[in-house]
Amino acid sequence: MAKRQTKVENNSLPKTSTIILDFWHGRFTVRCGVSRYAIACGGTGGHLSPGVAIAEELVSRGEECLLLTSEKAIDCIMLRKYAEFECVALAAKPFGRGIKKIWQFLRSQAVSFFFCLRLLKKRNIRCVIGMGSFTNVPVALAAFAMGKKIVLHESNRIIGKSIRSLAYFAHTVFLPEDVAFGKRFLDKKVLHVAMPLRRELSLMDKGKARKALGLNGDGFVVGVLGGSQGANALNEWASQNLEKLNSQSIAVCCVRGVKNFKSEVVTGKSSGGGDVVNVFLHFCDDMRSFLSAVDLLVCRAGAGTIAEAVHFSLPMVLVPFPNAADNHQEANATYAEKNGWAVTVREDNIGALTKVIFECFSEKLANFKVDSTSAGENRSVEIIVDRIQKISANG
Repeated sequence: MAKRQTKVENNSLPKTSTIILDFWHGRFTVRCGVSRYAIACGGTGGHLSPGVAIAEELVSRGEECLLLTSEKAIDCIMLRKYAEFECVALAAKPFGRGIKKIWQFLRSQAVSFFFCLRLLKKRNIRCVIGMGSFTNVPVALAAFAMGKKIVLHESNRIIGKSIRSLAYFAHTVFLPEDVAFGKRFLDKKVLHVAMPLRRELSLMDKGKARKALGLNGDGFVVGVLGGSQGANALNEWASQNLEKLNSQSIAVCCVRGVKNFKSEVVTGKSSGGGDVVNVFLHFCDDMRSFLSAVDLLVCRAGAGTIAEAVHFSLPMVLVPFPNAADNHQEANATYAEKNGWAVTVREDNIGALTKVIFECFSEKLANFKVDSTSAGENRSVEIIVDRIQKISANG
């Protein structure tokens, strides 16, 4: 079958490559049905989360939608809690350097393109929503070839390659405030919106949140979140500086990432001799508790992480991932710092991170101006879905 349900009992990923090969050899079938919308949102948590937010809003309005993800483990693990959505994992792979990776990219994109041609037809998809990753390309090109409506969404302050390339075929492109293509023809398609957020992301009582994560109810807690790509440097910093932080009665709650599967509780000592409970998680699908429990967030500068932290009025110390495409995390960090939501520490100066955190807490976080109201009311999901439904109705 082509369909993959999101409920998975372990961390293994379904063998969707076999599904694609069966299609390639003419043995592929798709369940006929009506899904007016397909959301291509796989690749990273920053692409998947806003895709889920849009899917939630569509379903709440009585619409049916299909999530098209990648074969990456992060997609499978994140979607386990959203069993109400139907998902299909595409064989598409990201562009890489070297002949082998380029060939894998071209072949996987071509296979996924033909897969999507048949999928969109069988499922009667009328509108495709692309969230800005490598999974967008085969879906959007198949939609264009079939005369379907295409809508794109970019979360970052620098427009990614897939959005720049596919914008010529799109009806509407959703971009962050003050971000533009710089080309009149394309900028006419732009509608500026904030990052769409999932419904589960609402502030909860700090004590209850800490209890849910296994943390002490009092004292300062630093959250460390490396994201689905660049977690290693932040994981190493958290482990190496744990004793220093604990000595100042600062606890750590660190999400290590899906590649580091060991979860553990580490009890340290403050300079006064008291216990400081630190929690290291291999993965956290309860971001509501995590963001409610911590006082300061040390993280990469992905647009999704920043938007969620601002929504929780949570100050940040950003460490931009230096290998991010087009250096977009640097641009995100600059914007966040300009608005008073964060301070930035470069990865090549990560040794200064502990000192920066001590300074933040010594000043009781007073230098930050982060507040959910400072970013304005987040109605982006409603705005996006309103536009999508209008486009689909007129199609």
